[in-house]
Amino acid sequence: MPTRGHFRDLGKGLPKRDRTRLALIDSAVDVIGAKGMELAKISDITEHAELANGTFYNHFADKDEILQEAAYQVATEMTREIDEEMQSVESAVARIVIATTQAIRLSVEGGTWGAVIVGALQHLPSVRRDLLQFLRADLQKGLEQGVFDIELDEFFLDQVAGLISVGMRTQIEMGADPDKTARTCENVLRLCGLTRTKAQKAVLTNTPS
Repeated sequence: MPTRGHFRDLGKGLPKRDRTRLALIDSAVDVIGAKGMELAKISDITEHAELANGTFYNHFADKDEILQEAAYQVATEMTREIDEEMQSVESAVARIVIATTQAIRLSVEGGTWGAVIVGALQHLPSVRRDLLQFLRADLQKGLEQGVFDIELDEFFLDQVAGLISVGMRTQIEMGADPDKTARTCENVLRLCGLTRTKAQKAVLTNTPS
């Protein structure tokens, strides 16, 4: 579960340059959580980190670079935790339900992390493409298992990502709601070709406790 100062804490024991870089990333996550990706400014990030603007440019070329790095760092941490739950799960349907449920949970519990992921999906095309590769792998597995009836292209991936992003954003803004998470999972599965009855059963059966 994400905690405030997570990336700064990862820097303990590392050389000063590495600690400073992680402190800036941590601050970027907090600022994105407070202001959103579009409104976040370099001066906001450095002020939050209690560092000079000049220090920022020793580590990042511009705002886009630190936003991308923050998004990749958050995505890596979230993916690691989700993957731990799915190591022995072979069913593509179950993997979609578990991954979607846990991604939303992690985003809501650590609202700043969720804001970073939602912002990346909306504003950082290169990060979005990389994030969607995890989703693509499970959708491809569903095709190979004969349980999904889809055309697996970038447009379809964007549609699924849109559903999950809305599930994250709504609960970040309004609070955790298991029913909305379940509906998000159901809608993703229906987009993949499952009937409403089968999608509802799959969500009920595979939602992590």
